[in-house]
Amino acid sequence: MSDLGLMLSMRGVCKSYHSGVRGCSATVAVLRDVDLDVRAGEVVGIAAGPTSGKTTLLMCAAGLLRPDRGTISWIGGMPSRDLLTKPQGIAYAGDRPFPYAFLSVRETLEYAAIVRDLPLRESGARVSRVLEHTGLGPVAHRRVDTLDGGSLTRLGIAAALLAEPRLLFVDDVPPGCDADSATEVGALIRGLAADGGAVVVAGRFVASLALAQAFYPGVTHRSFVLVGGRVEPTADQPSVAARRTAAARARVAEAERRSAAENEAR
Repeated sequence: MSDLGLMLSMRGVCKSYHSGVRGCSATVAVLRDVDLDVRAGEVVGIAAGPTSGKTTLLMCAAGLLRPDRGTISWIGGMPSRDLLTKPQGIAYAGDRPFPYAFLSVRETLEYAAIVRDLPLRESGARVSRVLEHTGLGPVAHRRVDTLDGGSLTRLGIAAALLAEPRLLFVDDVPPGCDADSATEVGALIRGLAADGGAVVVAGRFVASLALAQAFYPGVTHRSFVLVGGRVEPTADQPSVAARRTAAARARVAEAERRSAAENEAR
């Protein structure tokens, strides 16, 4: 039976790459038996160092890269390794440079709307909304290659928000993102979670999320670390197994309470 409150569930996810030249190649395991649950209303931060596999992790989680083993389910769906089962409402904001830096901010978002295959009759209105929502309106006419790190961060989030996602993955931020921009983008992320969505962020941006805590104090924030190809909870966060055990105990306690109430009523 599916869990409608579960936005992402990864079970035993593994991913490896081949490196080197033919005859002298080696297999490098990037992800090793990753288990991760993300529920509606949560912001999950994954601290990860350079070349630790954070981009591979998020691309698998976002349905952009097929894992070698394990299963993934999205937004209450059934577990699968088939990327064709990925539903609508999932967006990925990568840390890669925009492909056409000579375009203006508005043109870049219009291009992103085409790439995402959004309905043409709606794309113009969506572009205008995300420009206003992310504070990019005043620089909408500027070329991408003239933007600072803060504006580039906003632009990456804006492109993802075009899809009106329920589940958002943020793969780090461009270098040079200032504290004010990081705080405001963190508030946008927490706003999405507060509206019933879920967000997973990785890399340097994890530390910046703490700056936006005051905007939405009711949003659940959990922290993990990606090390040795595995996602481990930080010292103050329970593991997936521990959370499942606690949830099971809570269900048993609730069933016992209801049974006692029914017996008294009789």
